Amino acid sequence: MRNLSLRLLRTVSTLLIVLLATFFITRIAYQDPAVMLAPRNATQETIDAVAHALRLDEPWYHQLWYYVYRGPDILGAPMGLAHWPPALGYSFRHQAPVTDLILAKVPVTLSLAAGALVISVIFSVALGVLAARFAGSWLDRGLAVFAYGALSVPTFLSGMLASYFLFYQLSLRGIHVFPGGGYVPLGEDAGQWARHLILPWLTLSIAEVGIFQRIVRASMLNVLSADYVRTARAKGVPEWQVQLRHAWSAALNPVLALGGLEFAGVMGGAIVTEQMFGLDGVGRLAVTSALDGDFPVVIGTTIFAAFVFVVCTLAVDLIVRWRDPKSAV
Repeated sequence: MRNLSLRLLRTVSTLLIVLLATFFITRIAYQDPAVMLAPRNATQETIDAVAHALRLDEPWYHQLWYYVYRGPDILGAPMGLAHWPPALGYSFRHQAPVTDLILAKVPVTLSLAAGALVISVIFSVALGVLAARFAGSWLDRGLAVFAYGALSVPTFLSGMLASYFLFYQLSLRGIHVFPGGGYVPLGEDAGQWARHLILPWLTLSIAEVGIFQRIVRASMLNVLSADYVRTARAKGVPEWQVQLRHAWSAALNPVLALGGLEFAGVMGGAIVTEQMFGLDGVGRLAVTSALDGDFPVVIGTTIFAAFVFVVCTLAVDLIVRWRDPKSAV
């Protein structure tokens, strides 16, 4: 019970720090947001009216209080983080609650993050096991070169290469397998959903596979050199059982830990990938809102990303502790 209370306190403290930091950063970045939000060629009177209507002419502490504990909206529903369910503000541009805007984008980002994570884990475990099984061989050295190369390639470059070879070049030859972008909801057509996300998944997975498979390899080699593994081999336990029961199981913990963090990072907004492939997700919402001066959305998406990160970290910690009570993330 004490550990749970400490975790909850740490979660609330983290979100509060993120809120304050983001709030003050947006105030520094947007010195006069009313100018950005007002119509083009607006008069000073119009700009002042926009600032007054959005409470931008009030002191910062009034704006912060209004954001945390906002009064009833035009429908009589309370808005603000202090209410339940918590609200993440009100968008200036979209004239809609930020929470609703984010929830509308979550399915796209969740599809992107989940698919990329599944591909990364499958290939990482397979390649890491091979590298550890044949440590020091040409296969191990080749996989090391692949890992370093994958880690060195920026996401935008891998996305451009994937689009050029798997979309553009194939389309020129009449092979229309991979769409160049867009998103189809899973409930509408599962096949088209996966088809439109294959290239974004591959773009995000390349770097993750590079680092994950090296972690799997290192973890397996560390376990295979342990005394209890040598004892199991001396007792005549088949090698495949040693690999499966001991080495692979122990190597899964760091993959789970890192995979959870990567998933949280993508859920916070895979900005480059979403922009390149026309995916209208949380990252794209954050970027367009930042460019438009819609800082309530910027604050809301940042808090959302922090919340996902904290939840994923807690979930991974619990899973790893359940698998091995002596382990800690």
